[in-house]
Amino acid sequence: MGNTAQYEIKNILERMREQRLWQPSGLGLSYVKEGDKTVKLISQENTSKSADARVRMKILVERAGWKVDESICEIIEVTHLSPEEQQMREIIEARELAQFWECTCGTLLSSFPLEEGVWKKDGQQETILSNGEAEITEQWSVTITCPVCDMQVPLEPYDYCLLADTECMLSYKTSKMIYTIVNRPNIIETIDNNFSESMIILGSFCPFNGDL
Repeated sequence: MGNTAQYEIKNILERMREQRLWQPSGLGLSYVKEGDKTVKLISQENTSKSADARVRMKILVERAGWKVDESICEIIEVTHLSPEEQQMREIIEARELAQFWECTCGTLLSSFPLEEGVWKKDGQQETILSNGEAEITEQWSVTITCPVCDMQVPLEPYDYCLLADTECMLSYKTSKMIYTIVNRPNIIETIDNNFSESMIILGSFCPFNGDL
């Protein structure tokens, strides 16, 4: 189990973008990738579970060949928060950090035309679960283009979600067309306003273009 966890952590860290927030699920710890082979622990929840996890994670990260900087770790009061409130706090923290992500030319990713992001299926990858079992999962990315230097920056869907608004997340743009996720009220409104001729309701596969 130890070697499996160490391998999984190494894989996560190597794929992380600079200044990317990493919050291992259920541990109450928040790390930020900073520099070469270094992650900074920026916060820890004030629970015994998080305190124990902090020690274990430091050992695993260092065994994976990385350094852990704990010099500015903030202890967060969470005993009065519900699970939903804790999750919202983590999302807000992640979105705040995402506002500082930059292109190689120094342009903030948040100033990119995010609504023009292009989704791409990158194939499948084997993921090691917490119980040590392997699972094959689909890998997706969203490419956004710098308005200054035209650099194309691929993002993981979660990172794209941190930068973009909800409307962007409901659209799936390919090289052929734009698909939009609609709910029941959207469908009813479209039909009631006689816009149904311009809309085709699909499942997980488009029979016209072959898109998934």
